Amino acid sequence: MSEAPVAPGSPATGRIAALDGLRGLAVLLVVVMHYYVVVPTPADVPFHYTLRQTGSLFHHGVDLFFVLSGFFIGGILLDHRGSPRLLRSFYFRRALRILPLYILLLAAVFIGREVPGLNAVYRGRFFASVLPDWPFFAFLQNFWMVAHQDMGPHWLSVTWSLAIEEQFYLLLPLVLLRLSPRQLALGCVVLLLASPLFRIVTILYTKNPFAASLLLPTHADGLLCGVLCALAARSTAAMAALRRQRRALGLLLGAFVLGAAIVSTGALAAESVTASIITESSGLLLLALGFAGVLLHVLAFPQSALARCLAWAPLAWVGLVSYFVYLFHRPVWYVLHWLILGSAPVHHTLQAGALTVVSLGVTLALAWCSWRWLEAPLLRLARRSPY
Repeated sequence: MSEAPVAPGSPATGRIAALDGLRGLAVLLVVVMHYYVVVPTPADVPFHYTLRQTGSLFHHGVDLFFVLSGFFIGGILLDHRGSPRLLRSFYFRRALRILPLYILLLAAVFIGREVPGLNAVYRGRFFASVLPDWPFFAFLQNFWMVAHQDMGPHWLSVTWSLAIEEQFYLLLPLVLLRLSPRQLALGCVVLLLASPLFRIVTILYTKNPFAASLLLPTHADGLLCGVLCALAARSTAAMAALRRQRRALGLLLGAFVLGAAIVSTGALAAESVTASIITESSGLLLLALGFAGVLLHVLAFPQSALARCLAWAPLAWVGLVSYFVYLFHRPVWYVLHWLILGSAPVHHTLQAGALTVVSLGVTLALAWCSWRWLEAPLLRLARRSPY
C-alpha cells in the first residue's frame, strides 16, 4: 500500500496542511454553533432567529471531525497492523493526546462549582445536572445522557462526541487486527448503508431523540467514512482511479449538498421532534459522504484550489490547536460573560456580541499556550513509544 500524498507546504513530518485546515473548519463550525445558533433569542428579534435557523447545519462540524478521526486513526492502525507493539503504543499515544486536556476540563468543573457567583449563573446549569459525575471519568457519559435525556453540565456537554470517539478507539484496533483490508472495507460499507435505518428504528422504538445521535452505533457514519478514506489513501489503485474519475468525487460532494438540503429543510418542516430526527437521520449519511469526498479530493488533488484554500495558514493553525478550542471555547465564553456582564452569554446586543468575539480570541490565545507548553511536548513524549 502506498502512503497518502502530502499537500504542498506540509512539514517534513508528513502533516497535510489542507487536512489541518479541514479540522480548523470543523471546530469553527462548532464554535459558531455554540456561540450563536443555540443561544436563546427573544421573540422580538426575528433577524437573529432567521440566522440561527440558517446556521443549524453548523452542528455537523462534529461529523467532519468524525470523518477526520476515522481517517487518521484508521490510517495509523493500517500502517502498523503488523507490529507486535501496536496496541500498547496506540493506547499509550492516545492517552497522552486525549487525557491531559480532558482532565484539565474536568478539574475546571470542580473548581467552578466552588465559585458562588459563577455557579449560580444560568440556574446552575454550567456545572450541575441530573447526570452523576463518574461516567465522565470513564468516557461513558453519552450513555447517561441518553438514559436521562440530558446533555449534562453545560461545561461538559461537548464531551458526548469525545466519548463516542474514545469508544471507537477502543473497538477499532480489535476489529481491524482480525480483518483483512477488503473485509474491513466491506464491513464499513454494510454498516454505512444500514446506519440510517438503524437510527430510524432506534428513534421509533425508544422515542428518545438522544438515542438516535449520542451513541456510537447511531452516529458512526463519519467514523466509518474516515476509515474507508484511510483504506483508499493507502491503495495506489484506488488513488489512481480517483484521479482518473474526478467526477466520482463530484458525486460525493453532491451527496453533501443533498444531505444538507434534507437536514435543513426537513428539520425545519418537521411537525415533531421524532419526525425531525427521522429526517435528519436520512441526511446524516449523505453529509458524512460529502465530507469524505472533500478529504479524498484534497488527497488526490493536493494542488487544487480547494486544497490550497484549506491549507491557508491561519485556518491550518486553528486545526492544529482545535482540540483545546473544542473543549474550552464554551467555558472561556461562560467565564468572560460572567466576569464582565454578570450573566449567561447572549448575542443580541452589541456589547454581548463583541464580548463573544473577544471570547473566541482569548480561547485561541489559550489554545496556543496549551499547544506550545503542554500538547506539543506530550506528543514528543508519545513518539518515544514507537509502533
